Amino acid sequence: MSAVFLVAFIAGLLLAVRIMFFGAARRRLPVGAVPLRRSEPAISAFLIMFGVSGYLLTSPGRLTLIAGLGVALVLGALWAALVTRLAIATARIQPEHDPDDPRYVLQGHVATVVSAIPTDGEGSIAYGDGEARRSLRARSIDGLTVEEGLEVCIERVEDGVAFVEPWALVEARL
Repeated sequence: MSAVFLVAFIAGLLLAVRIMFFGAARRRLPVGAVPLRRSEPAISAFLIMFGVSGYLLTSPGRLTLIAGLGVALVLGALWAALVTRLAIATARIQPEHDPDDPRYVLQGHVATVVSAIPTDGEGSIAYGDGEARRSLRARSIDGLTVEEGLEVCIERVEDGVAFVEPWALVEARL
């Protein structure tokens, strides 16, 4: 019977690893719905606790097989309920502010200098393609001159000014 408990424990651990990799959040959230699938954390928690408690309680000199199985089932169910309740409570927590800093929305985009950027001065860049092409004022992050027509990488945008670095320098670091 200890093999059953070991298999349950290992299956619970494997499911927990799957949850760590892929999450338990729902993809499309109906209005008023719980933001996660409850079954996966509950099943994982149950299998782990059932396997551990059953294995320990039915070892020689402890409880009988039937009593150990019963206690393991109860402990597994209680632990699953507790873990599920905790998972739901943490999934409902809303951040106080948007974690995405708007200055870095365009970070990493490649743009073309359309008006040369002088030393410690401003020029302009264009990014995007086709009809979605946009332009911004730009400064070099290191304060050096950047020639017209050169490809640059946007580092951040502050007050409508993009801080850029020549793409060749970025590419060399990659």
